[in-house]
Amino acid sequence: MTEDGSSEGEEPPSTFDLDVEAIIEEVNGRDAELVALQLPEGLKRRAHYLATRIEKATGAVVIVSADPCYGACDLLDDQLEPLGVDMVVHIGHTLLGDAPPRLPTVFVEAPSRLDVRPAVEAAVPLLPPGGTIGLLTTTQHRHAIKDAEAVLEEAGLRTAIGEGGRRLAFPGQVLGCDLSAARSVADSVDAFLLVGGGRFHGVGVALAFQRTVVVADVEMGTANRVDEERDRILRLRSAAIGRAKDARTFGILVESRPGQQRWALARSLRTMLQESGLQPVLVLMKDVGPDRLFSLGMDAYVNTACPRIAVDDQSAYPVPVLTPQEVRILLGKETWGDYRLDEIG
Repeated sequence: MTEDGSSEGEEPPSTFDLDVEAIIEEVNGRDAELVALQLPEGLKRRAHYLATRIEKATGAVVIVSADPCYGACDLLDDQLEPLGVDMVVHIGHTLLGDAPPRLPTVFVEAPSRLDVRPAVEAAVPLLPPGGTIGLLTTTQHRHAIKDAEAVLEEAGLRTAIGEGGRRLAFPGQVLGCDLSAARSVADSVDAFLLVGGGRFHGVGVALAFQRTVVVADVEMGTANRVDEERDRILRLRSAAIGRAKDARTFGILVESRPGQQRWALARSLRTMLQESGLQPVLVLMKDVGPDRLFSLGMDAYVNTACPRIAVDDQSAYPVPVLTPQEVRILLGKETWGDYRLDEIG
């Protein structure tokens, strides 16, 4: 018996579906001999089962990445190419249209088995009666967006599902770095409903648009508005800008992951800070963290990597970590009234 309660060779229990046979077909079809397996944290306990199953069915050797996997932007080409990896199986995310991998990569979705209806039904009383609702979801629940739409329409609500930019794989998709599907319908909706788990994406939408945002938490079967959390984060962002007013040295964080790398933006921010009499330095980094920034010892940092680093984790950092727009506000080039969430997409 394994630690997660499954027997050897038996698939561990999970609320997510994985089409293992499709993965095996892909490996066999490509005659791959060395296959890399990349999974998000919530699915890593299935790594041993998947690796063993693939190896037995294909004869390939599987190497599992134990590093965190935050999304389809989190590619491992630089690490895997020197090993001679023939293909990568990237689980739980969809391909970013503007950041394709160099190595042959198969993106395998892991749809949730949970029924979205209880959470969406719980959300209905929190939404404007008779209003138009912008419906958003994550990759794990894309297959159930029609179920969510049906619940809202049964409650007398209209729905709008936006088409996003080239990063997005399907209508209504929301990523931490791309809210373009929400933006495409923002002017025509009274509120947004995000069908997913947790509050991460919902708070992002609430920060970006002046609309009520309700999160239907499918795992819990509950629903909540995120207004208070949005207001709390805005207060923290204002405080971070205020703390940075005395800073002289700035580290401009450049992410080494291709899907998060915004080199041109980093260079333009460097020029802007120099023209304002400040002392910026470009800093290349993977996995931005408090300890690393502390060791560099600069007064403040500007984050051009994943937009959520500055917003979600500021309390963990010893000095202000600003978004690109917050730097422009700091320098008087934009106003707080124009505040918006930083996005890559």
